[in-house]
Amino acid sequence: MLLKTVYVTTRDRVRLKEIGQVLLSYGLQDLIRILGLSTLLGNPLNPQKPVENQPQQLRRALESLGPTFVKLGQILATRADLLDERWTSELEKLHSNVATLPWQDICQRVSDSLGASPDEVFAEFCTTPLAAASMAQVYRARLHSGEEVVIKVLRPGLEKTINADLRLLAWLAEVIEQQSPELARFHPLQLVRQLSTALHHELDLNHEASNTQYFAQNFEQRPNIVIPRIWPEYSSSCLLVQEYIPGIKPSSAEQLAQSGFDGPLLAKRGAEAFMQMVFEDRLYHADPHAGNLMAIGDNQVAFIDFGMVGQLSARRRNQLLMMLRALAERESEGLVSTLIGWSDEGVPDAAVLELAAQDFFDRLGPGELQLGKALLTMLSTAREYQLNLPPDLVLLFKALITADGVLHRLDPDFDIIQTLEPFLRKEMVKHYGLKASRQRMRKIGLGMIDASEDFPQTLSLLLRRLRHGKPNVDINVSNLQSLANSLERSAITLAIAVVTGAFALGISPWLISSSWTIFGIPIFQTVSMLLVAAGIFLLVLRLRK
Repeated sequence: MLLKTVYVTTRDRVRLKEIGQVLLSYGLQDLIRILGLSTLLGNPLNPQKPVENQPQQLRRALESLGPTFVKLGQILATRADLLDERWTSELEKLHSNVATLPWQDICQRVSDSLGASPDEVFAEFCTTPLAAASMAQVYRARLHSGEEVVIKVLRPGLEKTINADLRLLAWLAEVIEQQSPELARFHPLQLVRQLSTALHHELDLNHEASNTQYFAQNFEQRPNIVIPRIWPEYSSSCLLVQEYIPGIKPSSAEQLAQSGFDGPLLAKRGAEAFMQMVFEDRLYHADPHAGNLMAIGDNQVAFIDFGMVGQLSARRRNQLLMMLRALAERESEGLVSTLIGWSDEGVPDAAVLELAAQDFFDRLGPGELQLGKALLTMLSTAREYQLNLPPDLVLLFKALITADGVLHRLDPDFDIIQTLEPFLRKEMVKHYGLKASRQRMRKIGLGMIDASEDFPQTLSLLLRRLRHGKPNVDINVSNLQSLANSLERSAITLAIAVVTGAFALGISPWLISSSWTIFGIPIFQTVSMLLVAAGIFLLVLRLRK
């Protein structure tokens, strides 16, 4: 670990120093100390600015450090199971726009990606950005065929900085997991792997193009749901051309009503679409905030920006169904069973789970169940009881909470549980109904038939050994043979070292006093030196092995 620390800090020392200086300038010297960077950064002195609001200062520092740390902050904003609301609510503001790059800094990338200048490819191209984020900027244009489009372009020069940041964060996460049990429960290496995957997807806009086309295909039979069209012939890994969708962001029901939209109808359609993504397609929009949803046309709902999507395994989807059923029926046993299923790293203490489940339902209180509130309460309970929730599930919870908030903007009286009920009933019947149960029983039966062929012989052998009082238990210790080989090599190496040392010490006085020579060269002194050198060489060779 020491050699790795030296290597990483030497290779990326300029970026490491820059990170430390930014954290220090925002008064985050406590964070520098907790992360163990004080020594590497030369024991920085007092901060240049007083610390007034640590969550806000951290958010500003992450913005200053660039896209890697902005994305890290966005991931942490979803981890309400790890951080309290003060931190997550502030980190959510990292979705805000950032300063734009001037056109002259980005025009060459656009031309290189298109294979021609924008004026040749498009009938019109507006060089004033429509929006800007830490990774990309968006422009309006019109094709020669008349379609209005938007062009998303990655900012140039991101790859080198992002790769250096990921190396530093991976090293730092490894140090934390080894040296800080208090912070190790946050699973920093897992967070860095999640961050690395998200960033490499965002560095290749082909992923977003594929996601968008996949969602468009899934919603072909739903005319009330609109997904933007992609022009793959103009798109590449660093440039994406997609349909421009004019619409109104769902800021409030009053604003929508003034524009002639039906808020409750939009909420219903949006919720049904999101439920289809989660329960049927198992691929969902992971960032459904108000800026990524539009009200258009005849009360249609448009989803845009598929850069961040989540995927559920069939097993995780089934666990989610069981959790929602337990929530709807306020059944603590079902919730405990679900929590056990989520604990892939070992089953927590049953008493702790029971206490956490009961505390969770007590916090919800009586009355109508609100999904967003219930999920926030669950994340808060998990944080307080130090229950480790899977990252993919936390991402889904955050998406559901965000979607629930947007739906209540469309219709303050919207009941997402009522919308969920048909999906839950359908999926429960599909996975736990008679047909599904018959298929599972068939698989179990076939497995038991296969096992039963060996059962009589195994039982007879076990009874015979018990009758003679000689039951044998074979314990397989992994790498035991390797350990034995290592001990054998160590013993031989030690013997060579002892013999060589004894020979050198025992005969050296007599050999040194000997006067026998050949061609004027002392015989025994020369032979002794050669033997000692050979012994040392053999010793070094064995140690290397």
